[in-house]
Amino acid sequence: MDMQSGKIEITLSISSEEYKILQHNTTGLVVLPSGKDSLPYALTTGKLGNSNRVMLPKKILDSFNIHELDKKVPSNIFQLGGDSFMLIKIDSSKIGIPNFKEE
Repeated sequence: MDMQSGKIEITLSISSEEYKILQHNTTGLVVLPSGKDSLPYALTTGKLGNSNRVMLPKKILDSFNIHELDKKVPSNIFQLGGDSFMLIKIDSSKIGIPNFKEE
């Protein structure tokens, strides 16, 4: 990592397995820490009816100021070196999009 004049530049070395996950994408990349200390929340998963569900504790959502989840959320599971990682976009920015509700 190199930090100069307010910018942080990161040089990555990735395996061929990680490169396959990128599928030649060069934009919209996310760098996430995946160590034990970086993932402190345990999620309960389950299957209800014909749809898979990921259940999120209300306390965790409240702590991140997320009050309402989208009904359908984009997600994917990535497998690297025998481990499986799930990335879920649980909240989208709605800046500029009016949301009208009855009171």
